[in-house]
Amino acid sequence: MSHLFGPVPSRRLGLSLGVDLVPPKTCTFDCLYCEVGRTTHLTRRRQPYRVKEIIRELADYLAAPSSDLNYVTMAGSGEPTLNLGIGEIITAAKRCTDTPVAVLTNGSLFYLPEVRAAVADSDVILPSLDAGREETFRRINRPHPALTLDLVVSGLKALRREYAGQIWLEIMVLKDLNDREEELTALKGLLRELAPDRVQLNTAVRPVADKAARPLTPEEMTAVARFLGENIEVTAASRRSAPERLGLKDRDLLDMLARRPMTAGDLAQALGLSLVQVRERLGRLLKSGLVSRHMHREEDFYRSLITSTP
Repeated sequence: MSHLFGPVPSRRLGLSLGVDLVPPKTCTFDCLYCEVGRTTHLTRRRQPYRVKEIIRELADYLAAPSSDLNYVTMAGSGEPTLNLGIGEIITAAKRCTDTPVAVLTNGSLFYLPEVRAAVADSDVILPSLDAGREETFRRINRPHPALTLDLVVSGLKALRREYAGQIWLEIMVLKDLNDREEELTALKGLLRELAPDRVQLNTAVRPVADKAARPLTPEEMTAVARFLGENIEVTAASRRSAPERLGLKDRDLLDMLARRPMTAGDLAQALGLSLVQVRERLGRLLKSGLVSRHMHREEDFYRSLITSTP
């Protein structure tokens, strides 16, 4: 299976080529809201996951540059900084293209100097921070036992001191978990200390790992943004469209659905196809037993039944 996915329209990064750096679902967290599903390998041990193979595939893709591509994004089916070769992969990407390189991460391993050094050449880092209190952190993110909120925050502070690029911090706001005043007050205090270049709010708009992760309404999200201060961006509802992709194969569609559940409308926007075209493909894949469909908050979401194995 390809280590690359997309390009797909991202709420935060425009048209992004994703680079999947770890096997599913290898992560330091087991977040309630994860779209990929429950973590099956909860770890903080870093390993060299198929580094040369990823670099070769990335170089082949970037040999034909796309003027429409906004970012090459280190991300995937778990925590990308668990790949010991992430720095090598970022360097390879920078050699192949002038397109900025982003790192989409839960931010849990930046307390390690070697991890901060590995991502230093990227252009933007997008860590997450969903809680300002240890109890809430453990409830929402369900981290590896050795990870604490203080440790994660210390890493983000060190990153802010050392990193020359942009830091865009995402907060996943969940109903009755971290949306109360005491929770937001604690988060607000950490935001002052961390001083990210952007703060972006999201909520659980897609199928999630645990039903306890419930979304806020757009009005509630706006109120949270006002509470947290100025220059807080709500990204949950924004949408972008992609240029039409010619010669799209079913394998490409299945790769996308293996990494996160999507609606027919999501796929149409991501692939630059009409809803009629997407629904025809999905209908065929459903009949073939390659995808599943289930209802979530009155929308049909599709997921690949082919296991993703980067």
